[in-house]
Amino acid sequence: MKTTTRLPATCGFLLALLLALPLRAQTQSEAPQEIRAFQQIAGDRSALFRARQGERYDFSANGHPYWSTKEFRKGTIEFEGNRYYDVPLNIDALTQNALVRLSNAMIDIALPPAQVAFLELEGRRYVGIGPDEESLPEGFYEVLGKGPHHVYKHVTKQLHSSTNNANGDIIGYYDPDYKENVLRYFAIKTDYYFRDSDGHFSRFKGKGALIRKFPARKKEIRRTLSDLGFNIPGSNFDAICETILNVADQ
Repeated sequence: MKTTTRLPATCGFLLALLLALPLRAQTQSEAPQEIRAFQQIAGDRSALFRARQGERYDFSANGHPYWSTKEFRKGTIEFEGNRYYDVPLNIDALTQNALVRLSNAMIDIALPPAQVAFLELEGRRYVGIGPDEESLPEGFYEVLGKGPHHVYKHVTKQLHSSTNNANGDIIGYYDPDYKENVLRYFAIKTDYYFRDSDGHFSRFKGKGALIRKFPARKKEIRRTLSDLGFNIPGSNFDAICETILNVADQ
């Protein structure tokens, strides 16, 4: 459940001042004292922190709203044409925003996907797709594959509530609004899209659907997947996709 949490007064004031700055670059002497102090903390990354604050969540719900982990990890992000390195980053899968954080503060700043060309975390690459893109829904996508063909993985989450018992046992906690025990949880949905060498996208479901994108290599792909043990139920689907693309693009 989202909660409304205000920025600390000083930080909120600084962000408001940053938003009010003219587009032209200001020299250090031209900038107000508060802006100079904020920019000194943020360094050459201060442009990243002119957006709005990220959502604050009530973590009494099971799970979390982020792409894969609640931890912010240092990575690279290209925002509005500028590239920044070693920035604490995460992705909010519920709001579909990239999140950046000052290393010495607990303030998350939300960057919409239309303004983020890409971000890289622990060797994984994510791209932002804006609302004007007709091929894919707006949001962030992990890009699988190194060759001319790619798979775009899209993770979305929603905050759900349930008042059902699990096997007769009471779950969750008592909520006076519901007047019974409630379980709140972040439900995850994952979609996969195939991008061909011409840049066209098509949504697919399952290993077989992706293999059929490469009719001339089907036997070789299936043999490779079998040799690697990917025919076992529950195998890592991302790894299966990457293996199929690697074989097809050889």
